[in-house]
Amino acid sequence: MSESKFETVSALMDNDQQNIEELDRVSEDEQLAQRWENYHLIGDILRDDVPDTIVPDLSAQIAQAIAEEPTVLAPKKSKSRELFTAAKAKVVQLGKPFGQVAIAASAAGLMIFGVQQTNVAENDTVAPIPQVIKTMPFGGVADPVSLNYQTPDREAQKQAYIQQQRRFQALLADHNQQIKLSAVNKDAAKEEQKVEETAK
Repeated sequence: MSESKFETVSALMDNDQQNIEELDRVSEDEQLAQRWENYHLIGDILRDDVPDTIVPDLSAQIAQAIAEEPTVLAPKKSKSRELFTAAKAKVVQLGKPFGQVAIAASAAGLMIFGVQQTNVAENDTVAPIPQVIKTMPFGGVADPVSLNYQTPDREAQKQAYIQQQRRFQALLADHNQQIKLSAVNKDAAKEEQKVEETAK
């Protein structure tokens, strides 16, 4: 209904309709009168017929809208809230040095623990130096010692480590294979269940 009213106003504007009753209805209806005014203003602007003295009174409309806004008042700060905030700040200031001491103590403890672990690891890998009988060679000059000499213990440790890694890799491969097989078995069981359900 409202669209047809607006179309009637548009037709009156374009001089397509010369009905006095429609003009009276437009003047009586506030919404249609506002639309009539807007259409005339749009037409004047498009034709550049707007005089320089027409200035929409935006400031009055803005002032009125601001005056109609409800006033929002901030709640007053209570003294207990202020005291709580001040006390909280003091607790933080008091606890800050203790936190710093705790962090420093933790760092020192980790350093000591790390050094002890490093010393233990170094002591475990160092093989005891065998007692060598000092004899004078026949030529009168000592033979050079080989730089590639390794103690048998280190070589055995290396071989044990390699064997351990091989076993670990084999176990890991077996585990992955079992996971794949269980997934295949689950898929097969689901397919069998679907076949049984469709057969019923």
